[in-house]
Amino acid sequence: MNIRQQYMTLLEQLVAIPSVSAMETHLPEIATIIANEFRKLGAQVIYDDTYFAPFILAKFLSRNPNAKTLVIYNHYDVQPAEPLNLWQSDPWRLTAHDGKLYGRGVDDDKGNLTARLAAIAEYLIENNQELPINITFIVEGSEETASRYLTAYLAKYQDQLQADLVIWESGGKNAEDIIEIFGGNKGIVTFDLSVTTAANDLHSSLAAIVDSAPMRLSRAIATLFDSLGNIAVPHFYDDVVEPNNREKALAQALPLTRESLIAQHGLTVPLYSDRNGDNLKETLYFKPTINIEGITSGYNGNGVKTVLPATATAKLESRLVPNMSPDLTLQRISDHLQAAGLSDIVITKTLGQPGYRSDMSDPEILRVIDVVANYYHVSPVVLPTSPGTGPMAIIHQSLQAPIASFGVGYAGTKDHAPNENIRLSDYNQHIDVIKALIKRYEL
Repeated sequence: MNIRQQYMTLLEQLVAIPSVSAMETHLPEIATIIANEFRKLGAQVIYDDTYFAPFILAKFLSRNPNAKTLVIYNHYDVQPAEPLNLWQSDPWRLTAHDGKLYGRGVDDDKGNLTARLAAIAEYLIENNQELPINITFIVEGSEETASRYLTAYLAKYQDQLQADLVIWESGGKNAEDIIEIFGGNKGIVTFDLSVTTAANDLHSSLAAIVDSAPMRLSRAIATLFDSLGNIAVPHFYDDVVEPNNREKALAQALPLTRESLIAQHGLTVPLYSDRNGDNLKETLYFKPTINIEGITSGYNGNGVKTVLPATATAKLESRLVPNMSPDLTLQRISDHLQAAGLSDIVITKTLGQPGYRSDMSDPEILRVIDVVANYYHVSPVVLPTSPGTGPMAIIHQSLQAPIASFGVGYAGTKDHAPNENIRLSDYNQHIDVIKALIKRYEL
């Protein structure tokens, strides 16, 4: 069995483990397997299970005393696989067909991790077990739940952490099949809104005089936005760090168009940027959001039940840009609801982390861009940030190093959705480009 087959077998093993951090299931099991794989490759490994999701720190040391240090960040936890009926195959079994690999976590993030392990294993075999650079892996198990305890783990091992460059967990190619490199992501605060309007559900005839819980909750949510979809919470935008001219230029250079976005996702509603005249790309990458993840209330079974529900709950999130505090953002939302006469709406914070943007002109970032461009024979799309969320700010605070994100994905990967998949060709290319990046430090 060659190296790539060996790590494909590992990927198959990892996908089979439903390591859902939201459920806190199977995390020590999968973390132990990963730690042992690092040990097999000769890494110095710290395995710390102080908290529910074990932390792995694996260090490959160069014999060069002046070698730089590359940190690679990955995670082994995944999102739930539901709704299961929409999967074309078992989400907990790696399935291959039509040049693609399917399974929960095959991109986010187990495929990226195993590809990088394969790259190091091949490089070591091809170079007499020597590296021109120190390589440290930071692997956590709570990324999908706002990286709980990652700050504590990093603080505990701060004396062993330093970096010249951080390679982030994932990334991939865009709809035009061009590799993207991004250097930041949005933060997030997630929260529940709930309200109780009576001791129990009432007969719906009382709707003539009694406010129902879903009506009151809907009214509260509606106050968060104006008629154009802008966020109407006072002071919500006060701390936003506006993009600089270079960041705006990088965003404008993206091939994304209104038409391609609508076609890619089959959208049937107007874009907010159509309504308010804002720049689509700058809005997507540089503005914060409030989103409703789901609303639960009343009767949702078959047929009809004429009831006036007494309770209602909604799950919401706010994506944050750099300098926005998760807690202060939530406080401003709470203050707004109080001022709107909706003090009975209970707000419960669930998760939170800040946002971050790298300087894409940093020499180490430029090195990555050059290696990627030479390998793919095309200039990569360079993004100062992404519209998604991850613990970049936490990692940067600890390491104080620039961050570049690219990986095995593509436009049809379907992260977090049914039928998550990667293309085998992209997986193998990522192995090659990680090896090329390591080799560049020989110069």
